[in-house]
Amino acid sequence: MNKTKLQYGADVIEKYFVPFLFLIVFSVPLWLKVDLLPFRMWDESRNAINAIEMYQSHNWLVRTWNFQPETYELKPPLLTWIQVGFLHTLGLNELAIRLPSVLFNIGSLVLVYFAAYVSTKNTWIGILASGITVTSSGFYGDHVGRFGDHDALLVFEFLLFLFLLYGYCATQKNKYLYLCGFILSLGVLTKSVAILMVLPGTLVVVLKNKLVLSTLKNPHFYWSLLIFVLPIVTYYLLRENRQPGYIGLVWENELFPRYFNTSKTSVFKQEGFFYYFNLLLKEKMSYWFWVVLPATVYMLIKKLNSQNHFFWFVQGFVLFFVLSVGSQNFWYIAPVIPLFAVSVALVLFDFVCFFKLKKGWMVLSLLLLLWVPYKRAYGYALNPSEKYYEWETNGISHYLKNPEHKSNLTSNTRILLDTAHGFEPHLFYLKKLELEKGFFVPRLWLNQVKTGDTLLISHLSTYNALKVKYRVEVLDSSYLHTKLIVLKD
Repeated sequence: MNKTKLQYGADVIEKYFVPFLFLIVFSVPLWLKVDLLPFRMWDESRNAINAIEMYQSHNWLVRTWNFQPETYELKPPLLTWIQVGFLHTLGLNELAIRLPSVLFNIGSLVLVYFAAYVSTKNTWIGILASGITVTSSGFYGDHVGRFGDHDALLVFEFLLFLFLLYGYCATQKNKYLYLCGFILSLGVLTKSVAILMVLPGTLVVVLKNKLVLSTLKNPHFYWSLLIFVLPIVTYYLLRENRQPGYIGLVWENELFPRYFNTSKTSVFKQEGFFYYFNLLLKEKMSYWFWVVLPATVYMLIKKLNSQNHFFWFVQGFVLFFVLSVGSQNFWYIAPVIPLFAVSVALVLFDFVCFFKLKKGWMVLSLLLLLWVPYKRAYGYALNPSEKYYEWETNGISHYLKNPEHKSNLTSNTRILLDTAHGFEPHLFYLKKLELEKGFFVPRLWLNQVKTGDTLLISHLSTYNALKVKYRVEVLDSSYLHTKLIVLKD
């Protein structure tokens, strides 16, 4: 009897406490020092401006830039609404903009765990799948894991939709249809049609499970379509009414012209069909991608008849193919990583079963596999820093983040940037300064400066150009090329 109670207690610990403990450990690279670096180019700093202006204006329908309707960042405002909520809760800072991404990425790890656990009923395989995901730099790195871009929320919605789709394929319960429609709608309100790239893989698994006719005959399917379409149509029509021409901008910059890289305004460098393959192999999933390839061969030879293996394998590789033939940016590949992670974990589980590996050896092997990539991910989070070529772009942001330096600014200070590379990821901090101190530091151009001006600069080219015409007195300088100066004859 006591032995039975002990065994029950051990099972409870393994089933509930151990995954929770690993989730805490895995979350560390996602939140450690997440607010240390200032907002990044491009989308995060733009999102931050959209959020702080919505925070000020209470215009919940239209994202704005300098309080004018956005014509560049055209995505619907679901993420912005969430970020504004955190601005009200946490204040005007980086944490408020980035914490939603952190939380959604932790949610993605939970979904990955359950995707592998439901397929194997093995706690450690679920932990392995989550571990593979969180130790892949394409998940925790730039533009996704720790930053206020759209992609963390999008990855979570991808996974949640697929988890619900898996439930529908297994049970044919109508509640999964409704939930799938709802999540797809949220996905479009997050990042336009990007979420719809999940549909080709969805069609494949529905065909495989012979559910096409029964689904099309099911009236609940059409009600779920209404749940999907109605919020989207409502939003876009309301936005078009408030911002005439918006739908035309969306077509050109968010839909087919963008995907096929034929847009007149947003053209991306194309590296060829194998761009994402090389990216995963060399960088974004470098520690794990070597096992994706043999796992693929194994899937094709042995396990395509298994529902669990087939589902996640097909979703990952169909999405990978859809992305590979479209326009390319390194962060687009993020939703593929957790799908590959689940597929790899399922294949490794088959090998554990085939070799009848005891639990102790399995756990030890798992820990050894995760140690090196986790250490790398943890180091990335522990030591966030600017690359040498980023200081000119982000130096003013660092200056404005620092209360000691910020106190040296007055209403007479102006910002002067390099004419060719003078991007402005620091605008959030200027708006924050305006709200807190009551003055805004505007930007000047080189032909507008004159003797006596107090300037905040961040480019070496700007400093050298000023020295040709003026005697430059440095009032404050702490970051590479970032200086508060005054011009004299």
